Amino acid sequence: MNKNHCIAAIIATASLALSAADQVRVGYLAEPAHGLHFIAREKGYFAEEGIDASLFQFSTTAEGCAAVKAKKLDVGTFGTAAPLLFIAKGADFTIFGGMMIGGQAIIVKPENLSLFKDLSKFKGKKVGLGKLSTGDVIFRGALKKAGIDPFKDLQIVEFGGQNAVVEAVRKGAVDAGIVFSPHFSLAKEKYGLEVSNYIADFQPGYTCCRLIANTPDLKAKRDVYRRYLIAEIRAYKFYRENPEETVQIFAKAIKLPEALVKADTYTNKTFESNPDPLKKGTLDFWNTMNAIGYLPEEAKNVDIHKHIDTTIYREALDIVLKRYPDDPIFKEMDKFFKENNQ
Repeated sequence: MNKNHCIAAIIATASLALSAADQVRVGYLAEPAHGLHFIAREKGYFAEEGIDASLFQFSTTAEGCAAVKAKKLDVGTFGTAAPLLFIAKGADFTIFGGMMIGGQAIIVKPENLSLFKDLSKFKGKKVGLGKLSTGDVIFRGALKKAGIDPFKDLQIVEFGGQNAVVEAVRKGAVDAGIVFSPHFSLAKEKYGLEVSNYIADFQPGYTCCRLIANTPDLKAKRDVYRRYLIAEIRAYKFYRENPEETVQIFAKAIKLPEALVKADTYTNKTFESNPDPLKKGTLDFWNTMNAIGYLPEEAKNVDIHKHIDTTIYREALDIVLKRYPDDPIFKEMDKFFKENNQ
């Protein structure tokens, strides 16, 4: 075979591989914690698993969940509160993996920093946040435990995006704001605002962004979603073992200074990116939503267990463990799954 024939054969093989890749439309929020998507793309894990992933950025979890429901996305990475509320209202979503643990904080003006360390001081105040914020549920749950009615004793003001929340705090339109990474760090850097509380202070290890899909799609394309998760699992290993390059990938993807991304992701560890479904944590979150009266009346007819599928992730992790049986990170992920999904 001459040189030209060799080149033609290579091009034909590459074209075949590309055409054979399954298209997956993924929605995400512009935060470092969603970085496993970016790693899987940049390091070629999606491509190697036969996934042609298109990534679409959204401003709020509510918008993202609406896009999943409208079948404009195959995968959504949008909080825990929003998907569960959509499910409670009849959306046929299934949570099949995760992306983020923790990662939200309350920001205030410097002069209010010590005041709002005490939850009782939120009584009668205004708190801004993004619509259907995961932090909102955990915060309201903590208020209720502190003896404060989370719906009557303070005013929650919803905004259309994180920047709007920061601006409201800066201008004094609200007394405090709940935002996710990197916005609390940006608020400090740009405007001198301070973090009074991390939401994880109220509930350590709480589930934040979950991976969701329309249930019929998940059932019809199970193998596609399994291979998608294999790429995310491989990305998690890279995130754990290669902090310097991970910071570069995250910073480039969401157009942020590397120093800020490094601080939130590794130095201060304000969140953890993790693809595990965290069924136990998700059920705890659902119970908190019920306890504080966040869910509508029709939620009582919903069996939330039917909307959480851990089996596809389990199969994906088993495939990775078979490929790399001695890898300590994948062994750790196996242990973590068994602890959090029974």
